[in-house]
Amino acid sequence: MTNYDNHIYPIGVVAKILDVSVQTLHLYEREGLILSRKTDAGHRVYNEEDIERLRCIRRMIEDDGLNLQGIKKLMAMLPCWIINENCKSEDYKTCPAYNELTAPCWALPEKPAICQETDCYVCPVYKAPVECKKIKGYLH
Repeated sequence: MTNYDNHIYPIGVVAKILDVSVQTLHLYEREGLILSRKTDAGHRVYNEEDIERLRCIRRMIEDDGLNLQGIKKLMAMLPCWIINENCKSEDYKTCPAYNELTAPCWALPEKPAICQETDCYVCPVYKAPVECKKIKGYLH
């Protein structure tokens, strides 16, 4: 496991911080809203940036009244071809993330060609929704 932050928390601690169940965090992962990192022993762990992303998801549910499918669709609409500066027009025209709005690019079964060598966890497109307020700016 790569250590992206010195403050790493196990899933149970994160669930308590966010006042949700561990099963809720598993659900967010299954729905493609978050990516999890695992220790060598296979335990899910999260850093501060992950927790902020989860807080954003919770705000969209609790304050904005979105359901998981709505959040997933919103994240699928993020213009990855703009956020990822390495993406050229010839790349995104055949990209499943550009042509489908079923899931965010990091949750698609087929990774876009330009992303084959990229770890989604550190991709600027995955990191974009960490700050809830920036999402609206990307969609204008």
